[in-house]
Amino acid sequence: MVSLLEAVFLDLGDTLVHLDRPWEDVFNANLQELHTYLTTNGLKQDFHRFSETFVMQFDAASTQASLHKIEVPMEEIISNVLKESGLQVPDTDLPTKAMIAFFGPEIEAWQVYTDTIETLAALDKRGYKMGVISNAKSDWAVHAILKRRNLEKFFKTIVSSAALKIRKPRPEIFTHALNALGVNPHDAVFVGDSIEADVAGSKNIGMRSIHVLRRPVEDNHPVNPDARVTNLSDALEVITNWNSDCAD
Repeated sequence: MVSLLEAVFLDLGDTLVHLDRPWEDVFNANLQELHTYLTTNGLKQDFHRFSETFVMQFDAASTQASLHKIEVPMEEIISNVLKESGLQVPDTDLPTKAMIAFFGPEIEAWQVYTDTIETLAALDKRGYKMGVISNAKSDWAVHAILKRRNLEKFFKTIVSSAALKIRKPRPEIFTHALNALGVNPHDAVFVGDSIEADVAGSKNIGMRSIHVLRRPVEDNHPVNPDARVTNLSDALEVITNWNSDCAD
């Protein structure tokens, strides 16, 4: 028997919010901001040399993320870059401060989808517990994006891969979020845009899943979602219908 849903978990990027320009442009703006900040704190490298060092460390962290589903937080990436650049760091908070500078342009670039707030408000009004589970290199940035776009108020738990140092689809990150809300997997649904991270990850621990087709679907993946929609409004309708069927 299908159980009544109590909780709705959602991905962040490309589910609740989207970038207002190509990722490459945002990344370059982040990098420019980081270089400017570190230059005022003693960095002597020009932008070209610094960006080569940064990209090498960033790519190494991304490889770890892809192969082993391990998240290397941005503060650690920046710390490694500072060592490679030969910058003495008397301020132990410098990597954290530099991380905040790095993400400044990106925080502004994330925009809310037109159906996001209306859908979250409707779910909240109907009494669902809600949480965010996001793969991201900065826990600070996840919270900053949600706060900047007035979304933070809807969620009782916000879980990032940077905070736990593990990424979706690993089960531990989903279990952590479920435990935070005191909900069993079969009483929860996950809504996200990635088949591998969101759909497969949530279904593997017994949650239901809704795939939001914000981007082209990944091909040849053996896991199918419980539902596919093109926007969050339709996801709300699916969830409502599932619970109505349970009540009948």
